[in-house]
Amino acid sequence: MGQGVATQALAQFLELVLVRPLYARAASDNLGSLRVLQKAGFAITGTETSYAPARNAEIEESILRLG
Repeated sequence: MGQGVATQALAQFLELVLVRPLYARAASDNLGSLRVLQKAGFAITGTETSYAPARNAEIEESILRLG
């Protein structure tokens, strides 16, 4: 954890996918994922409640936009 793998993977992905704007979603309580996205230039544009099968519950998700 905290080794920069996700940040590096996202940077490589963004070099290949040039479509903009690009949107992402992450659980609002998942601070690690939000940080990775924000370091790559994504900005939070809002939130939405949705069902997360892995948690078997409704959660708040942050919606992020790049470019």
